Amino acid sequence: MVAANTDLKFDYLLTGLNDLHVNTSVDAKTGKTVVENILVADEPMQATERFWTSLYARYGFNKAFFKYFNHAETFQRISEVESADKMRLCVERSGDGDAKLLAVSNPGKPVVGHDDLMEILTNYNGESINYSNGIVESTHSPRAGNTFDILGDAHENRFVMQTPIDGYGTPNLYLSLLRQVCSNGMIGMARAFRSTLALGKGEDHVGHTIIRALDGFNNDEGYAALRQRLEAAGSSWLSMYESQQLYKLLVKLHHDGHLSRDGSSPMVERVISERGNTASGGTGSPIITAFHAMTGDPAEAYGLANLDALSVKRQRTLPVKCTVYDAINFTTEVATHYARPEGARRLNALVGTTISEEYDMEGTKDRFGEFADFLVESKMSSGLTGSEYSQPVLN
Repeated sequence: MVAANTDLKFDYLLTGLNDLHVNTSVDAKTGKTVVENILVADEPMQATERFWTSLYARYGFNKAFFKYFNHAETFQRISEVESADKMRLCVERSGDGDAKLLAVSNPGKPVVGHDDLMEILTNYNGESINYSNGIVESTHSPRAGNTFDILGDAHENRFVMQTPIDGYGTPNLYLSLLRQVCSNGMIGMARAFRSTLALGKGEDHVGHTIIRALDGFNNDEGYAALRQRLEAAGSSWLSMYESQQLYKLLVKLHHDGHLSRDGSSPMVERVISERGNTASGGTGSPIITAFHAMTGDPAEAYGLANLDALSVKRQRTLPVKCTVYDAINFTTEVATHYARPEGARRLNALVGTTISEEYDMEGTKDRFGEFADFLVESKMSSGLTGSEYSQPVLN
């Protein structure tokens, strides 16, 4: 993970929707109209996806409107109805002078300023502080912290705060566990492990709310539930479906440039050293190589030419060569040591969704301690060996 970029500056501007002028062009390949930039007070700025999402939410429309009306006409018609309405724009400025439009927000609601937030995080020993796309993420220790064992690994309680500094959304606190052996954090990025901070009204000093949360945060019941889900992960084989969900996300992150080779993780580095830097499962990524080494080759194990030919229901009943706990550790190591902030959030979101729900093959490792034992039974029960009379392994 990268630290917050000190070269970035943030401005908060008050303007009307009709004061924005959108410059467009026609894509030569697709023939579609694309936005080149948006003029704000005659200054060209690049519009981010976060800008459009917040704009649609503020005024209650969507991008389908631009299929029938151009941007100027759409903004003009909205302004005629919302004539007294103003909006707050957050502008991200880089050291080389580029300006990005982040979120649109209601000027009557509070916003957490970047500089004020960084001062608070520094005073309250924030760790792993990073910024991406309008959100600052930081890791903290709760008041009651101790070291405990989960499946032979030492862990400590942590919590992660994600704070929008562009006014769109409110700060969220997520329960997290630090795995000491490789210093990677597992974040329960799901509603079950999330707390939201209410920032009050526009004139309220939002810093007090954040300080109280950092100073007094604790959630014994939540941490207990998180530990229980990790322990259950160690006794559950990872299903082919769960494996494929992670694989597809890793490939997409690699393709989008959200994974970096600049890092160090015992699990990933071991596979890289054993197989060499060029082995990559066809993607050029040693992280994908390490993933395949962990899960094995399901297509070969089950004699299949195409895994996607199996239904989702069938994929949920077939195991790969590792447990859910192994996959969680792998995902969090990649998120901590190899992913850029935006990619790390998507990886942690997948982990959070996985642990907040029942695993596809929950508890199956207690019955079949070795993958080879389960492999035979699974092939028989699924009809992949030609047997039509075997009893299913799972209820």
